[in-house]
Amino acid sequence: MIAYPCSTLDALAASYATTRSPAIRERLCESAMPLVRRIATIVLRRLPAHFSGDDLIGDGCLGLLRAIDRFDPAFGVTFESWAGRIIRGSMLNGLRRMDAIPERVRRDARALDAARWIVAQRTGHAPSDSEAARSASITPSKLAAIREAARHAPLSLDGPAGGGDAGATISERLVAAQRDPGAVVAETALRRLVSQAVSALPGRERAIVRAFYGRGVTFGEIGQTLGVSKQRVSQLHSRAISCLRAALAGLPLEP
Repeated sequence: MIAYPCSTLDALAASYATTRSPAIRERLCESAMPLVRRIATIVLRRLPAHFSGDDLIGDGCLGLLRAIDRFDPAFGVTFESWAGRIIRGSMLNGLRRMDAIPERVRRDARALDAARWIVAQRTGHAPSDSEAARSASITPSKLAAIREAARHAPLSLDGPAGGGDAGATISERLVAAQRDPGAVVAETALRRLVSQAVSALPGRERAIVRAFYGRGVTFGEIGQTLGVSKQRVSQLHSRAISCLRAALAGLPLEP
């Protein structure tokens, strides 16, 4: 018999423990989802900003299913208390699977950092890794493992970039080997539209624009070719630019 105040979760969990009804199991899962989200929010607060709550909720749901299937009212605890520990443990296990560095190495690394601060306070200078390791009773082999893990620790592209830029992520600070595809598409579309607009200009204006911008020919050289003065070339150039602006105004840049 349940001796504690019986909530909806407790009633559903007790009913499922007795009947093993799939319908009741589904109702219990739905009713317990706020518990999963609440625990995920609490765990997420202790993680770096680049972690997502979606993965935590996914692992928490797996823990919830295990808690439902293993719950027994004879345990004398509420279902929320029973399931909460299993859900949280499932989330933490999911985080550990994402970590390529063994927990024992991280534990030794934390002990090394603590010893480094203690030695620094005692001696007034920053100790070497070897000094801190001796103070923490960390063997040379464990120290080597810590150093190796530090060299190969994976970085998340969504993690903070550091370097005084608190809002930037690592991916935003990386220099790509190629141009941004979106910028390439936009530039290609713009070039096509400009080419079409230039082709629609009158003959002399079209020749001036293509010679000046395409081949770097001066106004004086263009004037000699066309048999007009440099000033006339400048006037025709200005008129061509006005026509291009009017033709391109409001045109969408479609790939």
